[in-house]
Amino acid sequence: MNFTTLQYRIYKIYLSTAFAAVILSVPLALILPVEISFENAFLENAQVAVLIFAALLIIFFSNKNRQLKWFNRLFAMILTLIALRELSWGRVFFPIDQEDLGWVFVSMADYKYRIPVYIFLTVYILAMIFILIRFVPVKKILLSLQPVAAFAVMFMAAIFSYIGDHSIFISKECGQILEEFDELILYMTLPATNFYYTN
Repeated sequence: MNFTTLQYRIYKIYLSTAFAAVILSVPLALILPVEISFENAFLENAQVAVLIFAALLIIFFSNKNRQLKWFNRLFAMILTLIALRELSWGRVFFPIDQEDLGWVFVSMADYKYRIPVYIFLTVYILAMIFILIRFVPVKKILLSLQPVAAFAVMFMAAIFSYIGDHSIFISKECGQILEEFDELILYMTLPATNFYYTN
């Protein structure tokens, strides 16, 4: 790694902010309006925007570190795949009803594009596995210093998201906000791990 002083400072400030955001996500889930956590609403759309922007940014800078350019490309592919999953493979564009906790979309079984989606996913995932095996220096990455603080933030965000998703110790409405809010934090922290490895 070759962090500049400014880069490392920004990285540390971000992680401190993300850690605070995870802690504050619980009280925020109790006071924020549930509407921001609906499908196709603010938090879901912010997640997709963050993932796509991060993937494009990583691709744009991937050639700066030629040793890890394929790692960058694979990382961008992973972020893009997560974004597509957040869009439910396009089902979010086909709402069929609205309930108290947001829109209801056509089921995957009734989704007319499901076969092309399955074919695309198969090819896409096989391509990712090929890149991982053929081009990514896995041993070098595993033997390098690890972004422990970023992993800790993502782990905490994942735990809180799980708690929200399963409404553990929290109402279903607040749980949905907690889940989506912490997913957003997790997705914002993923590019920070890529930054750590490639700088």
